[in-house]
Amino acid sequence: MTLAGPRLARAVLAALLCLPAAAQTPAGTGDAEAAVRATFEAYRQALMAGDGEVAASLVDRETGEYYRQLKRLVLEGSEEEVRQRTFVDRFLVVAFRHQFASDELAAMELADVIVRAMDLGWINSTAIEQLAVGPIRIEGNGRMDGSEAVAAARTRASLEDPSLAGGMDDLEYRFVNENGQWKFRFSSFVSSIDGVMRNLAAQLGADEDDLIFTLVESLTGVEVLPEVWESHDR
Repeated sequence: MTLAGPRLARAVLAALLCLPAAAQTPAGTGDAEAAVRATFEAYRQALMAGDGEVAASLVDRETGEYYRQLKRLVLEGSEEEVRQRTFVDRFLVVAFRHQFASDELAAMELADVIVRAMDLGWINSTAIEQLAVGPIRIEGNGRMDGSEAVAAARTRASLEDPSLAGGMDDLEYRFVNENGQWKFRFSSFVSSIDGVMRNLAAQLGADEDDLIFTLVESLTGVEVLPEVWESHDR
């Protein structure tokens, strides 16, 4: 990944907050692959229209639980607890604490976070427009509840020229069939992007937490202070 400063920060947030919506699953593995691609495209269009409610309502149950845990961590997590979490979790905790007051965040659901991220310019329609999926692998028969699909994360440009993929070579989206619908499994993508960001920090010779501060500062234009590690309720 060769992006720097604000472009890198927005790329990370675009990847994290772009939660593909669900679609009815046609019969057959081949049709399931087509459904996953159609799902991703339908989601892109919804998000560019600013419809965070639709996007957030169509992620899997595990994603909803992840957001609830993350929200608790932002509002109540001690410095020790936060520092033990993954790069992505620490990045989101710092970004949310730096940007939102505790009472504002306490009232925000996942749909609100997506819409606010768009309003703040953390992610924008140009970034969303460039997102794409590459090869897809179906795990299971594609029709039963619990079947999964793994899709390589790509940009539209990299589909035409693979050399432009950069660090996205290591990223993938995972979908799960819940009650006949394909939904996005966010937790698997957290692990995927976590590895990319850790490798980036190592390549730059940067401390991970210093890189997090740099990314958040580039998004907001405001210096991040060490006090951000303290929970909002202190």
